[in-house]
Amino acid sequence: MKLSSVVPFLATVTAAAAAPFINPVIRPMLPVDVFNITDFYAGSIPHSVWSTTKFSISVTTIQPPTLCTAETQSYQHVGDFVQTNCTEPTVSFSLTRTGRADQGAELDIFWSLGDTGLMKGTYFIPGSQFVTSGLGTSVHEDYTGPRDFSVQNVTLVKGGGRENVDIMFNVL
Repeated sequence: MKLSSVVPFLATVTAAAAAPFINPVIRPMLPVDVFNITDFYAGSIPHSVWSTTKFSISVTTIQPPTLCTAETQSYQHVGDFVQTNCTEPTVSFSLTRTGRADQGAELDIFWSLGDTGLMKGTYFIPGSQFVTSGLGTSVHEDYTGPRDFSVQNVTLVKGGGRENVDIMFNVL
């Protein structure tokens, strides 16, 4: 190899190394099924002042799902569940009825990323998927929608004591 063919290569490498580092904006690309919910159930317990919810959640297919369960006081209808930790301590959820009971509910999933922030996903459950049945004191309400679904509205909330910033993930 001639020295004359190596010199242009070395000049190119030297110029590239001397150029300032450009940090491109990288937009996180997550799969459509960001939070996969399976075996979802929510219902009030007949002859009781309690309602319960139970489901499993996973982020990837290679990670085992974490179980989320909670009970709350509510008579004859599915009530509001305040933010509750799941079996995996970095995962929590809340279920909030929107307006009147017949207007549905919002299921919020929170997945902590440690010091880097928190992922939050919201899934709206229409009021038509909560059905009331029974008579007298046995009246109760149950969720009748799909047992398995994906939460696709996921945002990354950056924290760490600084001002929170929401970044919407690309969901294709």
